Amino acid sequence: MISTIIQKIMKHETLKENEASFFMENLASGEVSDAQASSVLSIMSFRGETVEEIVGFVKAIRKLSRITEPSLHHDLMDTCGTGGDGASTFNISTAVSIILSSLGIKVAKHGNKAVTSKSGSSDVLEALGIHAASNHYEANTQLSKYDIAFLHAPYFHPALKKVASLRQQLPFRTIFNSIGPLLNPMSPAYQLIGASNEIVAGKLAEVIRVLGIKRALIVTGKEGLDECSITGETSMFLVENNAVSAFTYTPEEAGLRRGSLHDLKVKNKQESAKLIISILNGEGNESAKNIVILNAAAALFASNRVQSIRDGVEIVNQCLQSQTAYYHLLEITKMEANVHVN
Repeated sequence: MISTIIQKIMKHETLKENEASFFMENLASGEVSDAQASSVLSIMSFRGETVEEIVGFVKAIRKLSRITEPSLHHDLMDTCGTGGDGASTFNISTAVSIILSSLGIKVAKHGNKAVTSKSGSSDVLEALGIHAASNHYEANTQLSKYDIAFLHAPYFHPALKKVASLRQQLPFRTIFNSIGPLLNPMSPAYQLIGASNEIVAGKLAEVIRVLGIKRALIVTGKEGLDECSITGETSMFLVENNAVSAFTYTPEEAGLRRGSLHDLKVKNKQESAKLIISILNGEGNESAKNIVILNAAAALFASNRVQSIRDGVEIVNQCLQSQTAYYHLLEITKMEANVHVN
């Protein structure tokens, strides 16, 4: 069946959900060679993956994953981007997740080290001195202590070990960028997902509708950011009650001034961590601070905490001005340091 699937791909045909799932399972088990896998992933990437193909891959990886035991905490939130936008921005979703948890929202932050970017979420956590959970016990302990669990994807998805080296060899986004936000082992009820373009965002919305989730907001900035944009319009897809609604949103609608993409760029995880700390401390350049405010407000909206994104902006502003998120970060890093010293 593998040879049949590969032939279909080479003919630029698309796969059914069961075929995509079968291919992913065999890729994980080593039945698919690196050359075959590279060819299939490259062709799928350049023609664009279908909803059925993404669903098939997600179901296969979920089946093979170390899913955490049922959490003691309900209605978890996740903020995660697909990556692959090539913008070299700081880790906005990580800053957002810390803000949300400082407000008492339970967050299961799922991430990985960088593949096509300057700094992945796991990279910046390391720079911040935060330990990523490697099992369900650590994850639930972090949630109980800090209202946030940091989940390093490779620990929970051994099936992806086979494809890790392949992704390093392919210097462009693949289907694994798209499915990353859909593999959180704690199965969050709410999600804010950033996509690298509007086509991917629309597909992810359909995938989430098929897979089922309480409420999710998929966003993509017009300039290709896998975040809500502070420099222009953001395309948004809200998934709720088995339906998808699409709309656009501007910084002005949130009461924020447009900023500069240049002010969001970093060279490495250390620069990203430094900028995050300054923002949580109520400082940082205006563009960087405002894009975090906008995305945190969108996360509050996605998790049904506020009626509108603009309402969320007021809450996040107060959080930063009072340094609530900054002191929450200090508490996390201090406690984590003590755990690993002892």
